[in-house]
Amino acid sequence: MPHSPTRSVAFTIFLILLPVLFTGIIYIGYSQAKIQYREAGIRALDRQMNTVIHLISKYQHDVESGLLNVEAAEDQIKNVLSGPMKNNGRRDLSAVDLTLGPGDYLFILDSKGNMVMHPETEGSNLLYTRNAEGRFIIQEMISQPHQTLSYLWQNPTDTEARPKISVVHYFPAWDWYVGLSSYEENFYQPFDKIKLQLTLLVLGSYIITAIIFLAAKRKEHDLRRTNSVRERLIQTNQSILKTLAVALEERDAYTSGHSQRVAFYMREIAEKMNYSSDMLEVIYTGGLLHDIGKIGIEDRILMKPGKLSPEEYEVIKSHPIRGEALLRKLYAESESDSYDQDKVNAILTITRSHHERFDGRGYPDRLQGEEIPLIARIAAVADSFDAMTSNRAYRRGYSFSKASAEIQANAGTQFCPKVVEAFLQSITEDSFFHAHQLTRVEDLLLEQMEDDLEKTTSA
Repeated sequence: MPHSPTRSVAFTIFLILLPVLFTGIIYIGYSQAKIQYREAGIRALDRQMNTVIHLISKYQHDVESGLLNVEAAEDQIKNVLSGPMKNNGRRDLSAVDLTLGPGDYLFILDSKGNMVMHPETEGSNLLYTRNAEGRFIIQEMISQPHQTLSYLWQNPTDTEARPKISVVHYFPAWDWYVGLSSYEENFYQPFDKIKLQLTLLVLGSYIITAIIFLAAKRKEHDLRRTNSVRERLIQTNQSILKTLAVALEERDAYTSGHSQRVAFYMREIAEKMNYSSDMLEVIYTGGLLHDIGKIGIEDRILMKPGKLSPEEYEVIKSHPIRGEALLRKLYAESESDSYDQDKVNAILTITRSHHERFDGRGYPDRLQGEEIPLIARIAAVADSFDAMTSNRAYRRGYSFSKASAEIQANAGTQFCPKVVEAFLQSITEDSFFHAHQLTRVEDLLLEQMEDDLEKTTSA
């Protein structure tokens, strides 16, 4: 194949743009995940607030029944919600009877802006106190009860103002504005580990791109005189597709690792069905790329937490055809080699037909029974099993045993019976546990670096 300067320049530009695109996808996924964590934190505050209002209502009932006077009831509520008063004029939060979330605390103020209960500012009037943004936060709470406020706040023991979220409910019987507050950073603590993984993933994409770019420059003269440029492009496309497949899953925390687990299950099932070692690797690659067609589907549809409309479902159902078209275009370089083309065709088959059903009610081609290629029937079982055992925004995943029973129950209708038999013999609880321990970042970097080392050595 003659060397094309235009193709070389285009390849260089593509390598430069790839990590930028990858970083953008990761950033979008990270931002969406932060929003979800924030909303979940606010919902947790709301639930705790309902418990607090119920408790205060109980004391109000005791007052109305004559069991307590108002002053005694208020003192008891303060002790329960914010702890007893210490000698320094602050509440002892360590003695609070009511269990709150980490970093959460309660406060109560009246319609004049007086702090009726607060761990640090009880007895102060903060009606005309401005926060770091110049806002009168207490006035906002009083003017709009039953709301959620986001603002900057600095307590006496804080070194600087920090973003805070408060849920405020009005208790009219005692003219109390009851608030439950938490620093916003508390909502994201479970996200810190994921953030580190995403950072490593982005960094890895730049390292991989740099390795590929330097290797391509160093071998450019040899590639002009041999056909190895075609093989390199195929391998590079393969690595790019796998990277894009991981990037696709990072758009949605609930599907993270799905393609890698499906690929793992497919390889285990295929090995049980006596596929060759070369074909097992092709099947594994097909599993990694089976959902690549979702890369072009809008987030509002792909990550919609509720039920899809018929039109939205049709868009989702288009991803096998989208994926096949994308892969066919990127694998076009291998068409002159029949051996390579057999591998490509297997991957294209998995991508297009992994949603076909054995009873003919699948999509996109409504193939039935033996019309469906065997590797696609394997993909259908692996994909469905991982979908059933994965958590979603609207439900928890099935256990291993429940999902396995569901697969077995649908043999002959949704799934091929002989694939189901191989699945039941090959996928055990140990292999299921192993699949969920796979680290996508480390596997991706290791695979890329091994590929580059092998190509450098062979050259």
